[in-house]
Amino acid sequence: MYDTPNSVAEAQTPVEIGKTNILDQRRRIERQRGLIARLESDGSPDSVAEAVRILGEMEQALAQMEAHHAAAQEQPLEDSVDEPSLAKVEPLR
Repeated sequence: MYDTPNSVAEAQTPVEIGKTNILDQRRRIERQRGLIARLESDGSPDSVAEAVRILGEMEQALAQMEAHHAAAQEQPLEDSVDEPSLAKVEPLR
């Protein structure tokens, strides 16, 4: 069961996967903000401080994801090789 490849994930390009990861991270950040608001209303200053620290890390990770995604969008897909490119490759001797 675990050995079978996920054809949907394999069909996605790195740019598409990056976009999905960015959207997921944005959702996690929103959940974290909700958690912080709940902790603030519960009067848990130590927990709030830790949750805010983690939120900062999550936002930094999102910024990195967005930067990598933007860079990936600017580069051509290197994993695909067309037939004319293959014809130009010299055979090994």
